[in-house]
Amino acid sequence: MRRAFTILEVLVSVTLISIVVMGIVKIESQNQQIAHYISGRVKAELANTLFLVPKIMRYNKEEKNAYTVLERMHGDKDLTRQALKKIKRKIHISEPLKLGELPIPVEVRAIMLKSEYSARYYRIKF
Repeated sequence: MRRAFTILEVLVSVTLISIVVMGIVKIESQNQQIAHYISGRVKAELANTLFLVPKIMRYNKEEKNAYTVLERMHGDKDLTRQALKKIKRKIHISEPLKLGELPIPVEVRAIMLKSEYSARYYRIKF
C-alpha cells in the first residue's frame, strides 16, 4: 500500500500550478494596461469637449490650448486658467465632405483633435 506521492507526481503538479499562475498574472497585467488606456481615453474625450465650440473653425492647422479656444472666461480663477492652458490639441479641419445630392444644403466637416488620444468629430452646418 502506497500512502505518499512520488517525486515525479509532485514535480508535475507544481509545474501545472506554476503554468496556471503565470497565465493569471499575464491576464491581470493586460487588464491593468487596458484599464489605464480606457481611463486616459475618457479623460481625453472630456477634455475634447472644451474644443467643440462654434469658434473652432478659425483655428484650422493650429495647436491651441483650451483657454484660448474658450476665449477667457469671465471671473475665472487662476487654477482654472492654468488647468485649461495645459490642455492642448492640434486642430485639423477638413474641407467640406461630399455627401452627394441632398434636398437641403448641408455642409459637413471633420474636426480632428490630435493629442495622445486623437479623436475625430463631425460638424454639420445647415
